[in-house]
Formats: sequence, C-alpha cells, structure tokens
Amino acid sequence: MNKAVNEIRLFLFTCSGEDNYILKKCNSKIQTRFALIGFFVLLIFSGCLFSATCFAYSLFEGAKWASLPIGIIWGAVVVNMYLLLLHTISPAIIPLSSKKNVKNKLQKNEKIIKIPSFSMFLRLGFMVLLAIIIAQPLNVFMISSSVESSIEKHKIVERIKLYALTNKELIKNELLNQKEFNQKIVDRLNEDLASTTKAQIAIINSKIERDNQFIVITSKKLNELNKIDANLFLTDKTELEKKKLLNQLDNLLNDELTSDADFITTVSLTSIDGSLKEDYITYKNNLINLITEKTDNYNALNHLLNKSNFYIKTIQLLLIENPISWFITVLVCLVFLLPIYFKYKVRDLSSSLFNKNPNNQSEIKRLREELIHTKDYRWLENKIKSINIGSINTSDYYFQRMLIEHKIILEEYDETKSKFSEILTSNIKKYNKTSSDRLSHLQEKLKKVSLTKYNDCSQRISDEYINELMIKYEYWLDSPFRTKRKNTPTSISNNEESLLDFIYNQEL
Repeated sequence: MNKAVNEIRLFLFTCSGEDNYILKKCNSKIQTRFALIGFFVLLIFSGCLFSATCFAYSLFEGAKWASLPIGIIWGAVVVNMYLLLLHTISPAIIPLSSKKNVKNKLQKNEKIIKIPSFSMFLRLGFMVLLAIIIAQPLNVFMISSSVESSIEKHKIVERIKLYALTNKELIKNELLNQKEFNQKIVDRLNEDLASTTKAQIAIINSKIERDNQFIVITSKKLNELNKIDANLFLTDKTELEKKKLLNQLDNLLNDELTSDADFITTVSLTSIDGSLKEDYITYKNNLINLITEKTDNYNALNHLLNKSNFYIKTIQLLLIENPISWFITVLVCLVFLLPIYFKYKVRDLSSSLFNKNPNNQSEIKRLREELIHTKDYRWLENKIKSINIGSINTSDYYFQRMLIEHKIILEEYDETKSKFSEILTSNIKKYNKTSSDRLSHLQEKLKKVSLTKYNDCSQRISDEYINELMIKYEYWLDSPFRTKRKNTPTSISNNEESLLDFIYNQEL
C-alpha cells in the first residue's frame, strides 16, 4: 500500500514539473502541496483531452477514431504550454539585476512582495484564455439540452434567411416572365380577348404577386428580428415580440412552401386557346421550372441545416441564456490559476518551516540569507562551491533548488573560464613563437653589425614575448549572474590628460 502511494506521489511530483530528487527530501507538508499542484495539472490534461475529444467528435460527425487522437495531442500541447507558463510565473530562482529589483519589489521584513509586471498579466491572461477555450466544449457536452428550443428557433431564422436569399433571383425571373407575357397579350390581342386571357391566367399573376410579397414581408420582419437580437439582454416584452416574429416567419415560410406545391398542381391543368397558346405553354413551363427550383433549393438548405449541429451558436446561446455555463467557465479558470497560488503559498510555507526548524546551523541560515539577499558575493561563491549539497537536510524546497542550480551554474562557469584560459594561453604562446621566429633572421643580421645592440634587442624581445597564463578578468562581483559590478564606471573628462590617467593609473 505504501509503495503504491509513494509511486502515485512521485507521479504527481512529475506532473507538477518540479524536481523529484529535491521533493523526496522535503517535509510531508511541502510534498503534499506539490502533489496537489501535480493533481491540478493532471486534471487540466484530463479536461483538455475530454474537451478536445468532444469538439472533434462534433466537428467530424461522430468520428471517434479521429477525435480521440486529436484530444490526446491537444491535451499534451496545452499541458506543456501550461507547465512552461507555470515555470515562468514561479518564484524567481536565478538572481535578477539589482536595479530591476528596486523597481519591481517592495521589501517587508523577510518577505518580498512583487508588483505584478505587464508580462505577468499577459501570461495570466493567456492562461485564462486557454481555460475559457477548453471550458466551452464542456459546456456543450453537459448543458446543451437547455438551449435546444433556442437552436430550433435559430434554425427557423436561418432557414428563412437562406430561402429568401437563394430564391430572390428566381422570383425576379418570375416577374420578368410575367412582364414579357403581359406585353405579348397587349401587343397581339384586342381588348376583349386580352381581358379574357388575363382572367384565365389570374392564378399565375396571383402566385407571382404572392411570391413578391413574401420577399418584402420576410425582409421587413427579419430586420425587426435583427434589431431585437442586437440587444444583449431582452426584457419580457421584447422576448414576447421575438417569439411572435419567429412564429410569423415560420408561418410565412410554411404558407409559401404550400403555395408552391399547390401552384404546380393547379397551373399544370390550365391552358388557353388562340395565338398565344404556344407562348403560354412556354411561359407556364418556365414558371413551373422556377417553382420547382425554389422547392429543390429549400430541400437542399433544409437538409444542410438539419445536418449542422450549430456548435458555435450553441456556445453563444449557453453563455447568454444559461448561468451554469458561466459557473463551469469560471471553475475551469480557477483550476488553471490555483496552481500559481499554491506555488507562492508553498514558497511561504517552505520559508516558515525553515525558520522554525531548530536544527538548522548558523552557516546554513546565512547561506540561505545570502542566496536571497546577497551581500558577501565572494563568501557565497566559495561556500556554494565547497558545500556538499547532499548533506543539507532542509524542508525549504526553493532553498535547495536555488543552491543546486547556483552550484551547477558556478561549476559550469568555472569550467568555461578554464577552457577559455587554456585556449587563450595556447594561442598567445603560438603567437609569441611565430613572432619570435619572424624576428630571428633580423636579429642575426643585427648580431653581425653590433653585438651590444643584438643582446639588448634580444632581451627586449624575450621580455615582450614571454609566455603567460591568461585569466579572464571579471567585471562583476557575482559572475556569471552579473547583477553587481566590482567598481562603478569611472567618469572621464573630455581631455587627453584624463584619458591617459584612466588608461595607466586606474586601479583594476
């Protein structure tokens, strides 16, 4: 049982993104806090996986074999971004420049109160944005049934909009055909025959007029509906008006569809005699084709609308109509933000446990204090290099982490300086040899002329090209962290005497 609990705890430490080696040595309270952070990160991954899977399932119309891999990949991507952001928001480990500390920190006893920076707000904002995005598929999955009636109303509006838009040109063609045929009646028939013919085709004229009125009335009512929808919150009165408009639009569409079906049946049975018989047949067939095309357009649009799940519209309606969706969204945002709070609280808890521990030696206390507020840079550097970190037993996680990271950086920096010194010394040695070899034949010539000058010159060349150990000069007291210069920059007056004094007399 204990082994299983320990494995779970180590797994949660890994999820928190912290160092298991250090956490194993910490107090149980510290371990519990970091395990809680790991649990929240695991919860975020599970939520992202489920959210992305639900979204992909809806997007690909139930393709579960495609949605599950997408959910896993999306969950892994979000958690990795989240852990990166969590690390950047964590309490600082590597020391910052003192001038930045003065601007961004206010000291209060031992605690450091940070004033949130603009970048901090950006990172927090990005976390909240991720949380909001992830929360919406969860809203749809859990409470989408609460807006089903609103989605049906939305489908009515979209159906009428699409029907009116796609059939507007067809109705214009109806009017154009009517105008052409009426002109033929006037041109080719006398007044009595024209009146009789117009009476025979009254059903066609009535249908065309009705179609034209349908476009005019629906456009007007859709404009009224758009004005109502422009309001964020609706009163009971406007809600009633909206419902009334939706019913009217639905009735108009149903009447128009019924009228189209009845017209095709009725007009097929009509005919006229005389000189316009052939023209009428052509006119009638054109109208039947236009009405049939309108019906086909409606059927295609209706199939498309019934096939769509209106995912984005469902999210909008949930946020507008159902307060539970806001509760879920805020809850997900809290899950994303709570690990940040826990990280800062665990830092304070670590500090408190360290100060209350009577077993801490004075040197360890000084070492921790110097790591946080460095005063003696040389002592701190020598102490970190010489100390055996494994022998330090403390529950202050961040103290141990700072100590290990400082030690690694200092050792790597010393190794870099050593390689730098070795390479530079070797290059200087090669340069000295090359330069001496170039001057040797000139020295031999000089020796034949004057032995005294030859000896003097040889001595000067030997002194000039001496092989020396080259060591990197440090401008900073705390290299490689570079937060404190050894000396303040010397001001130089704008004259030759000050420049020469700076070059030759300045103490380095």
